[in-house]
Amino acid sequence: MIGWYCIATFPYYDRQNHRNDFKRRPVLVIGKADDTDFITLPISRVSHRENIDIEYDISIQIADYPLMNLHADSFVRTHKQTITNRASITRCVVNIKEEYQDLWLDILSKVEDFQKNLINTGLE
Repeated sequence: MIGWYCIATFPYYDRQNHRNDFKRRPVLVIGKADDTDFITLPISRVSHRENIDIEYDISIQIADYPLMNLHADSFVRTHKQTITNRASITRCVVNIKEEYQDLWLDILSKVEDFQKNLINTGLE
């Protein structure tokens, strides 16, 4: 599962309908937390360009990565890691680790940079 670009469901509160609901979101599995949970990175369009992190967001152009079947140019948000339960992953699309090795290595490098910066900032 590590290296796969997948679709996962995430809970949210729908304010308009006043109830909890679920959204399907693209994620990249980068690690295994335990037997039932994965460490994932969100893949997002980032509608508000001022929210793009020039250091840690990696651009994904549709034309460059056609096997991902993205609907819009997007970003892998390497500084927004989360835990995703295996049951929440509804579909696996493509193995980035195998199909787009350069992208995979860039993502891992940015994740490592973020982790090192996070640890070093805490030491100050």
